[in-house]
Amino acid sequence: MAATSAPVLAQPPSSSSTPPPPPGTTSSTSTNTTSTTTNAPPSPPHLNPSHPNHRPKITTSLWEDEGTICYQVDARGICVARRQDNDMVNGTKLLNVTGMSRGKRDGILKNEKGRVVVKVGAMHLKGVWVTFSRAKALAIQHNIKDVLQPLFVDDPSIY
Repeated sequence: MAATSAPVLAQPPSSSSTPPPPPGTTSSTSTNTTSTTTNAPPSPPHLNPSHPNHRPKITTSLWEDEGTICYQVDARGICVARRQDNDMVNGTKLLNVTGMSRGKRDGILKNEKGRVVVKVGAMHLKGVWVTFSRAKALAIQHNIKDVLQPLFVDDPSIY
């Protein structure tokens, strides 16, 4: 004869000594922690990663070998850089943001006029650099311009 067991029903949580959260807040409790969230105003769209108009933050770094500052945007986990001195953009990294194959990316970049190939240096600086206008056109063509903002503004130093 097989033993059968009755289903175990979940017990309602027992009351604890923790006071209820103040009005206008929510509280969630796990085994050892309690977190309280205040109903703060929503963050601006460009700072909210889940918002469709989310724009990554721009950072700057000194490219010592070239003696120039680079503006960098991290989009979809890929660092895309733009030179301050001549506004060229790393086309290799830009097209990597689209997720296209290496063969397709390289096929597009091999025919670029005025391209500059960088083979040494930091990983995010290696690749085929293209003119600003061409980089912007590629970003529009492949629907990644918004993801890369503010890389394509006239003066990224204001960020």
